[in-house]
Amino acid sequence: MAGVAAASAVLVVGVSNSAMAADHTMHTGDAWGDVPGYDWSGTGFFNENGDVVTIKDNDADGVAVTMNVYIGSPEGNPRYSFSVGGEGRTASKKASLGGKYNLPENTYIGFKFCRTGAGECKDYKFLNDH
Repeated sequence: MAGVAAASAVLVVGVSNSAMAADHTMHTGDAWGDVPGYDWSGTGFFNENGDVVTIKDNDADGVAVTMNVYIGSPEGNPRYSFSVGGEGRTASKKASLGGKYNLPENTYIGFKFCRTGAGECKDYKFLNDH
């Protein structure tokens, strides 16, 4: 029993540290600020080192969240897009996957983070400088 508790503690610390270490945090566009029960459907993270983009579905509402990633601003056709659904589930893409996931350095990267199919999106733009 103690071994299971210790392993669980390590897992929780590992997940918390990766989110806390993110260079940039993003949210879907459907929240009502600090009103209880009206939180964001999704939370996203961008770590410039390794071009790691992680998204998490925060709600058990039957609707996934989708991240669209652009070079420059969040307009036009995305370089890539991915989704995840199910409360607490996460998905990540990173430069080590190669090709379109390896984002250019010293360039602005645009993000459009949405509640899938609901039109509740929020745009972000960050300089990928390391």
